[in-house]
Amino acid sequence: MNLLLIGGTGVLSSAVVAEALSRNIEVTIVNRGKKKREIPAGVTLIKADYRDRELMRSKLDGLHFDAVIDFICYNRKQIEYSIDLLHDIADQYVFISTACVYDTRKPGIKDEDADKVLPDWDYSVNKWSCECYLKEQAEKLGFNYTVVRPCVTYDDTRIPYGVMPLYGYHWTFCARILSGKPVLRWDGGAARWNMMRVEDFAVGVVGIIGNRKCYGEAFNISGDTPYSWDDVLKTLGELLGKAPQVFDLTSEEYKRCYPDRKGEIAGRALDLIVSNRKIKEYVPDYATTFSLKDGLQKTIDAYRENNYQLGIDWRYDAATDRAIKVLSGKKGVSPKQYNLGFIDYLGTATAADRRTYWLEFHKDNVFVRVYGLALRLVNRLKRSMS
Repeated sequence: MNLLLIGGTGVLSSAVVAEALSRNIEVTIVNRGKKKREIPAGVTLIKADYRDRELMRSKLDGLHFDAVIDFICYNRKQIEYSIDLLHDIADQYVFISTACVYDTRKPGIKDEDADKVLPDWDYSVNKWSCECYLKEQAEKLGFNYTVVRPCVTYDDTRIPYGVMPLYGYHWTFCARILSGKPVLRWDGGAARWNMMRVEDFAVGVVGIIGNRKCYGEAFNISGDTPYSWDDVLKTLGELLGKAPQVFDLTSEEYKRCYPDRKGEIAGRALDLIVSNRKIKEYVPDYATTFSLKDGLQKTIDAYRENNYQLGIDWRYDAATDRAIKVLSGKKGVSPKQYNLGFIDYLGTATAADRRTYWLEFHKDNVFVRVYGLALRLVNRLKRSMS
């Protein structure tokens, strides 16, 4: 069996690559080859910009696969492009959607036929639009497809929580806890979501490949147990040996702190509990093998064993400090108690790191905005001259 992955080095796709290789499936990935994550031995790389239509047509000319999995499709324009390019080069097109397509304003456990969509969250709206277009085009063009809806997933680079640092920089969150800095907790951390390690997710996805019973179907693939965001904080505290200091805010306050992510925050303020009944029926070897505690321990160990991976996300760290300072002032509480300010967590901070933190922390100051703009223009000029 041979498999094509669009992506192949991300959080989800890397796990699927590893699982497929363990089952002696031939794996080819389309990737620009610029990611930090290494491409495993035995994988065939088509090095290309996937969005370059003519280049991709030349790269894929004459190739055929048992299945293609599309990990990087997020809106209608992208699904139109992918279907046009891929529908006739594989026996099965697998679209990675999301459990966030469900309308979580309505309570209850979500099976695959539950009501859609969450209108205030573009991610939910756009992924559902992709699903609808895929079904329409599959019927029109006569190709086989399967939809996969993961819930919250995490791996060696990712801790499952709200607004977080860039992938690979999640030790920033742990560093704040260990240093006694607060982390943000919205609505008491009460909302519950199914969470799972990507290794478990990959078993479900690979079990779908070439499975004719799965053609034309959609599947939730998520952890069996829903955990609250507060469960994540408490588990991290237990594993790190220090209870997190939390700064409580409402989801409305949280949205005002991060206006560009207000849809996501609104979504994560509601329960999203999904059923795995269907995937277990179609893929009997699918199971949740990691508890939240065991899974997060694996993540923490990976950071410690890999030099804390990519380091500290100073922009995220400063944005969190700024939000706490602003909100504590509005609540009539002194921010001095929260240990805010630049901390060289790993003892490796540079002058550039300090500048990044300073610019983000003071971004509301008009003079800092002007300075930041001037700095960006100078850097852009340097790049153009090099």
